[in-house]
Amino acid sequence: MRALLAPVMLVALLALPAHGDDDKPEVQRMRFIERGQNLTATGNIAKLFDQAAYEALNSGFPSTIQIGTAVYPRDSSTAIAYRVELRTIVYDLWDEQYVIRFEGPNGKRTQKVKFRAEALKILTALDDFPIARLVDIPYEDVFYLTLTVQLNPVSKETLAEVRRWLSQGTGGGLDRGGVFFGSFVSVFVNPKIADADRVLRIRSQPFYRPKP
Repeated sequence: MRALLAPVMLVALLALPAHGDDDKPEVQRMRFIERGQNLTATGNIAKLFDQAAYEALNSGFPSTIQIGTAVYPRDSSTAIAYRVELRTIVYDLWDEQYVIRFEGPNGKRTQKVKFRAEALKILTALDDFPIARLVDIPYEDVFYLTLTVQLNPVSKETLAEVRRWLSQGTGGGLDRGGVFFGSFVSVFVNPKIADADRVLRIRSQPFYRPKP
């Protein structure tokens, strides 16, 4: 395990609202660590939820978060790695607990908690989220990470396609030659994104892998 260094010139934090019409991302300082064969990122997407979205977690209806990440070289607009994860939360009225399901680079898992605030914390945390294979991140080259996070995306077809692709055991990564590659780029990277209840865009500070 090794933490990655950020360049000396850090990007100032911005505070932008999480609206779908905002093309400019919020800049968030994130932690990057090498784990096994992957590069992982740690951050937070809590700004995706406003008060209304938070209150809706009690309704008994499911809420879905779609997280798309892309890693770019500092001086390029062509991403070298993409990952995606789906998170679904529903309040079980019978058992009086929140059920959170994850499908993505870390596989599938389910977590159950009693309190809404705890559920939101789990739902919006990015802890060691795999974003790229280490072999795709050369030493000393500078990169940055972008995230496009959607709350309750409208397109059920896209959700179904994401789930089908994740079920193939790809680990959440994308083959540039794969059938899903083009649709992923259009849905997760294009600023003019499809309708969703809320959209949050994040860009990390620059980072690089120092030579051992």
